[in-house]
Amino acid sequence: MKPLEASRINLFLGTAWLTVCLGIMGCSKSEETDVGIPKNPTEAASQLESAFGQASEAARTAASSAAAALRQKDYEKAVVSLQTVRSTENVTLDQGLAVHGTIVALEAELVSAVQSGDPKAKQAYELLKALKRK
Repeated sequence: MKPLEASRINLFLGTAWLTVCLGIMGCSKSEETDVGIPKNPTEAASQLESAFGQASEAARTAASSAAAALRQKDYEKAVVSLQTVRSTENVTLDQGLAVHGTIVALEAELVSAVQSGDPKAKQAYELLKALKRK
């Protein structure tokens, strides 16, 4: 075997080994990755209220309204309130993450409700899609 061929083989094997190692490390699931995403709208409501507890009066009121609507499954009001919360000024990183997590949880709930034939959920889902486009 020529030295150049041996070098290429070693380079290939080294790259393959590195790829495998990185793949194994990257594919391991850690519970820390799911910390910020609520599992359901009720959990999202609590996270939203907590994140906006020290916010301005307008932001806190809108967040409380969204949280109450989520708990009562008033989907359309929840979407409108989330739009208000999202448009408030000086939103912190934690608040922005709470809004994002709430939208993710609400979207999952709406998709399930739409599949079950809930016409109000379908209307709220259309509103949510419009909110996400902004």
